[in-house]
Order: sequence, then structure tokens, then C-alpha cells
Amino acid sequence: MAVVKQPNTCSLKLRYQKGVNGNGDPVYVNRTYAKVKNSAGDQELHEVAMAINSLQTTPVQGIYRVDDSLLINQ
Repeated sequence: MAVVKQPNTCSLKLRYQKGVNGNGDPVYVNRTYAKVKNSAGDQELHEVAMAINSLQTTPVQGIYRVDDSLLINQ
């Protein structure tokens, strides 16, 4: 039996540093944009993330593609 991956959903997550805590460690906040097309390429998602980031005053610390898939045993 082979396991097949069936794409389910995709989202784009941008991480920003919003300051530091009492110990001086960075504090991050994530902004997630859901319902991204599964067929969207990584370069396209990066370009969209940079366009969104251009509207922010805080520089982006990380850009994440989050794929959710169903594994089916056939």
C-alpha cells in the first residue's frame, strides 16, 4: 500500500518582532493569511508577502508557507 498526499489548504504567515520581554528576548507576533491557492508558487507567495510587508512599519522577520495535506493509504 502506498501513501498519497492530497493537498488540503495553504496559508501565508508573516512574523514580526514587536519588542522584547523583561529578559531581553524578542517577542514575535504572527499574521496569517488563509485560503491561499495550493497551486501558488513559492516565488509568488514571497512577492505577495513583500507587498504586504511594504504596508507595515515593522520589518518582517520571517515568511512562512503553511501547507496542510491529507495522507491517504491506498
